[in-house]
Amino acid sequence: MISEDGNMSALDREALDWLVRLDDQPGDEAVHAAFEAWLESSPAHRASWETALDLASEVETAFPSVMVQDNAPARDGALSNDVIALPLREKRARSRGPRWGLVGGLGLAACLCLAVAPDVALHLRAQEMTGAGEVRSLVLDDGTQVKLAPDSALSFAIDGKTRSARLLRGRAYFDVAHDTARPFRVMAEDAVVTVLGTAFEVDGLSDNASVAVRRGIVAVDYAGHGPRTVLHRGETVSLAAGGQPERGMVRAERVAGWVEGRMFVKDRPVGEVLDALRPWYGGCMIVRGPGLATRRVTGIYDLRDPNAALSALGKAHSIRVRAITPWLKIVTVQ
Repeated sequence: MISEDGNMSALDREALDWLVRLDDQPGDEAVHAAFEAWLESSPAHRASWETALDLASEVETAFPSVMVQDNAPARDGALSNDVIALPLREKRARSRGPRWGLVGGLGLAACLCLAVAPDVALHLRAQEMTGAGEVRSLVLDDGTQVKLAPDSALSFAIDGKTRSARLLRGRAYFDVAHDTARPFRVMAEDAVVTVLGTAFEVDGLSDNASVAVRRGIVAVDYAGHGPRTVLHRGETVSLAAGGQPERGMVRAERVAGWVEGRMFVKDRPVGEVLDALRPWYGGCMIVRGPGLATRRVTGIYDLRDPNAALSALGKAHSIRVRAITPWLKIVTVQ
């Protein structure tokens, strides 16, 4: 059974192992016979089997759009580059045994985690990309210093007339070298940030980019969304729900706190906080529940230990965190 802290018991993991074996060897009668013997040998085994099937059902519920029907035609070669099939469950009268319809022989161990294959187009466009938990320091040809956050992508162009960068994914912190003749422009989503020499963060994790200034002055233009917004030290801007720029304030020293491995949160939706934590976690985090938008969070979290940060978040805000494996967690926010 799953313990109070959300971790799985050894018996539950054994049941998951049976799911993997049955999926990998669907026609092996010896494997099926061994499974039936294991299932019938103890009520605890049956209970753990039910837990394993419930887990698969949770994954199915969380990502119904990527389910593959059992009678779907098989395809040669790999899956598309943005979908991995998840197992479908079929009830059987005696044991709720599985009949998993997976594309191309994809193993259940991989299917339990929704995975997105590398975006080939993004790789072609980006000059710098980071992985989970990786912060990369860059110095551009003009002397501008950039910190690229985990799971982020950046392209840039520096020449004798112009200086520009495009945040293709994630977030970045810019400390721009002063040059009045060549304003530095950063594009992210539908925002364009123009500066001469300053330090600021651009966050493209959400559907629209937000900007926060640590030092200096920047001008932010959102295409088709109102007039230019000029920001000074400790000021922020993002697009509000109505599509208009919304200004805010932040302690300047806390801008881009992730550069130092810290996440400062003040009265933010828990779903937004989990999205910010996700790039630091090296595995798959399935987040669901009705409280994602309504539950509010305030606190300081250590991004260098994302598992501890997630655990602290769960304990402080009654969020259920189920550690299925070291690389798979299911987070439920009621």
